[in-house]
This record gives sequence, C-alpha cells and structure tokens, in this order.
Amino acid sequence: MKSASQEPTPIIVRHALVAWRPAPVGEPAPGHLWRWELAPLADGGTRVTHTYDWTQLHDEQRLPRARATTADRLAASLDRLATRTENG
Repeated sequence: MKSASQEPTPIIVRHALVAWRPAPVGEPAPGHLWRWELAPLADGGTRVTHTYDWTQLHDEQRLPRARATTADRLAASLDRLATRTENG
C-alpha cells in the first residue's frame, strides 16, 4: 500500500509586528513597550528590528533597568533569536 503525502503549504507573512507592554497581573502597564518588527528580505531571510521604548515609563523603580537596556543588549537578544531559529 502506498501512502499519499501532501507538501506543506508555506505561510507567507509580508510584514509582521509583535509588541507587548509588560505589566504585573492585575496592574496597569507601567509604560514600557517591547516590539519585534519582521520584514522579508529578497534572499528569503527576515530582517528583525527589536525595539524597547521606555519613553512613557514613569515607575522610578524600573528606570535604572530600562536605562541599562542598551543597543548592545538588544543586539544580543537578536543574536540569540537568530541562533535559535537557524538551529531549529
């Protein structure tokens, strides 16, 4: 008996945005926004832009950590994402 198989249908996302405002359960968001923006590249890859916006953050206890979130830390996060997606 021969089994029939079907090729998976690729899902094509032209442009995607994933964003969230973290907050403790049951509390209002303190004002920071994390965002991943995905855009397709001609070579079949994906450009990922990682943004951390804390311009609306007014919680004094969170400001030191927000200020410590540098471009280098965001780049390291992108590197970890790339490693995980490239290695399956």
